[in-house]
Amino acid sequence: MKVLHLISGGDKGGAKTHVFTLLLALQQEIDVTVVCVMDGVFYQEIQNMPIKSILMKQKYRNDLTIIVPLVSHIRKERYNLVHVHGARANFIAMFLRLFIKIPIVTTVHSDYKLDFTDSPYKKYVYTGLNILALKFVDYYVAVSENFKEMLITRGFNEDKIYTVYNTIDFETPQNFQQKEDFLKQYNIQAESKTLVGIIGRFDQVKGHSVFINAAAQVLKANPNVVFLLAGEGPEESSLRQQAKKLKIEKNVIFTGFIEDIFSFINAIDINVLSSYSESFPYVLLEGALLKKATVSTAVGGVTDLIQEEKTGLLAPAGDYIALGQKIIALINDKNLQKDLGENLYSFAKDKFSKESMKQRHLEIYHNIIALEKMHNRSFDVALSGYYGFDNSGDDALLKAVIDNLRKEKDDIKILVLSKKPTQTMEEHGVYSINRHDFFAILKYMKRCRLFVYGGGSLIQDITSTKSLVYYTTLLRLAKKYGLKLMVYGNGIGPIAKEKNIKRAKHALNLCDYISLREPASFMELERLGVKTPQRVLSVDPAFAIEPLSTKEILKTEGIDETKTYFGVSCRSWKYNEPNFTEKIAKVIKQKATIHKMTPIYIAMHPNDYNILKEIISKADTPHILLSCVYDVQSLMGIIQHTRFVMSMRLHTLVYAVSVGVPVIGLTYDPKVRFFIEYAKQNTYVDTSDLDEKALGDMIDHILEEHEQIAAAIKIEAAKLKALSQKDAKVAVELI
Repeated sequence: MKVLHLISGGDKGGAKTHVFTLLLALQQEIDVTVVCVMDGVFYQEIQNMPIKSILMKQKYRNDLTIIVPLVSHIRKERYNLVHVHGARANFIAMFLRLFIKIPIVTTVHSDYKLDFTDSPYKKYVYTGLNILALKFVDYYVAVSENFKEMLITRGFNEDKIYTVYNTIDFETPQNFQQKEDFLKQYNIQAESKTLVGIIGRFDQVKGHSVFINAAAQVLKANPNVVFLLAGEGPEESSLRQQAKKLKIEKNVIFTGFIEDIFSFINAIDINVLSSYSESFPYVLLEGALLKKATVSTAVGGVTDLIQEEKTGLLAPAGDYIALGQKIIALINDKNLQKDLGENLYSFAKDKFSKESMKQRHLEIYHNIIALEKMHNRSFDVALSGYYGFDNSGDDALLKAVIDNLRKEKDDIKILVLSKKPTQTMEEHGVYSINRHDFFAILKYMKRCRLFVYGGGSLIQDITSTKSLVYYTTLLRLAKKYGLKLMVYGNGIGPIAKEKNIKRAKHALNLCDYISLREPASFMELERLGVKTPQRVLSVDPAFAIEPLSTKEILKTEGIDETKTYFGVSCRSWKYNEPNFTEKIAKVIKQKATIHKMTPIYIAMHPNDYNILKEIISKADTPHILLSCVYDVQSLMGIIQHTRFVMSMRLHTLVYAVSVGVPVIGLTYDPKVRFFIEYAKQNTYVDTSDLDEKALGDMIDHILEEHEQIAAAIKIEAAKLKALSQKDAKVAVELI
């Protein structure tokens, strides 16, 4: 593997340390070259390292004449990817993207919105250019989970963001001055005094003014302390004035920029970080290497390393009183200083090693290269549905459609539109793109042959017009690009608004084949005036799935196979009647007591837990609440151990019928009633006006006639299962 690293060449501090550590580790495994665009500190130091380096010098910061030789070099050397670091490199990468086809990844070392705060010009111009440039990069490496979340909240694609924590080399001994020699060099008189130090550029984001205010608080309690500030920057003058104003200038020493950081850290007793924003700062790892007791503000990824009273002490950002109190606590307790320093060293060495950083980057590189190869593939079928929303029912549909297609064509190439592409790829072994990335969707439609809506109630406006517009638009775009169109085991409707009826009719008339999961959807299609010749009554695709053995799950959940259970699955819904939870809880408690049964509460989506817990508290009867949203096959295995299931969630009912368990539909959406009727049952009640007596009578009837009802359901289930594979045959024929 050949990787080009692009960096300005003038970097200092944590970013420099990170890239040096990374390059030295990577060059042991792969072919690494670093290109610098200025003859600065970074470039000068890397000349003394066993790493290939090239200087392509810019005449000025935004000089783009280097693009031509840089592109030529990348093409000639046939690199697999380009890894860039910092705002300047991001800016160059934005233009590189126009001329190279290999992926570009950038490491986000800091909050890019706070990188240029030393002047209004830099803040607005450089920050603006960096934000723009970042949008053109293919992938991102965040140096903490906190920074990954920051990128996601700012609109970056979660599936293109990786996390790799900063690390430091704990194996190679560091050379540094003895404490006495360092203090003598900087003319620091500190005999028998505690030395508290802070390292970093003098910029507002680093919170040095907070540090100085904290110093004033400490000196009131203990004047035998010296505070050292190592660094340089635009805030230095105001910081000096602040110390003078507080009358602590004799105890506050500005050392200037210190190149030999470890000599500084070795000289101090307590290492402090007072920043308002950080990613995962190297200064704390450098302190950890020398076992220094640490006090830090709890920002960014700091708390992944500094754990309160375990590996250090923490204070809120901007709170100089709390920061001062933490420093005083360490000054007054030498044993605590020693213990926290030792603990920090052990923890950092175990969790943040150079080897772990190297292996994680190699894993990321291989993953990106594999993804890029997939990007250039063509596909037989593109699958769209409500996928990637952590909903058990829709995940079951996706699994069923994929499995059925592979039964018909084992080498079928499948693309899935999903909210969580990475998760979908891992779980189903397919290629996936973000369902909201229309640029990617248009790109891949050109490489597909068949576009399929795989199950669900997609064409309806009961939830929103927005979703109907999304799905009908995809059908029109797919037809425009010449794809065959198939609606696979869907529910259609209800559609109420006149504009939506026209949208749906137009889009569905473009389809080559439409299969529907129940008769009511077929009637809705007729009402809409859809004239597609190939319209058939089929079944929900999930009927093709078979349950798995669940002995271990039953044991984990505390389900005793010798006892009697019934299933309950509900969801929050805006049209549920106000007393819905009270009424259903009352019925559950009454019937559980009379029939000596235990309810098993089933969540089909993480959001279901809220309403289920509310029902549980009101029912006040022994119960089991499943601890997680299980996959479809496991859930079917659990449902097999129930006498009946009553549910608002359609696919809980589908799973139950599929394994021959009687059902009661709690109808919040017509699709629930439609399915119950399709299964030749009439057991359903309306959640907008829950009839307690009717629901209780249905439960009694099911339990009294259980054998006959279960037998009838098994007959219907067998018929429905037989239909489930036909749609896959049609799909392969269309391909």
